[in-house]
Amino acid sequence: MTDLDSPQAIHTLVNAFYERLLNDPLMRPVFMETAQIRIEDHLPTIEAYWRKMLLGEQGGYTRHMVARHAAVHAKGPLRHEHFERWGQHFHQTLDAHFQGPMTDRAHVLADRILANLERWLTRSTTSPVP
Repeated sequence: MTDLDSPQAIHTLVNAFYERLLNDPLMRPVFMETAQIRIEDHLPTIEAYWRKMLLGEQGGYTRHMVARHAAVHAKGPLRHEHFERWGQHFHQTLDAHFQGPMTDRAHVLADRILANLERWLTRSTTSPVP
């Protein structure tokens, strides 16, 4: 198995991961109905995000991830089970295709991102913003 240490490896990760997500009856509606993503536009954006996070590439990903997810959450609330399932698919995809230090980093980053995003969205919907 290879590590997540190249743009091609990240491309493979994103495609395999989204194949899993979009075949999951809990997750597909979040992406295709609530968020209404155009997969051909979404995948390159996600690849750029992970290239930035793992390879340190600058300039490819410039969007505000929390704001994007907050907009989706406002349309159809993301529940704990969505975050949990996303994490399961992500970790299973990593385990099936990759191993090495960057893969280990991706596991840690994914858990941190999920926890922070879920905490932020929950807080933002349960307490008023000053």
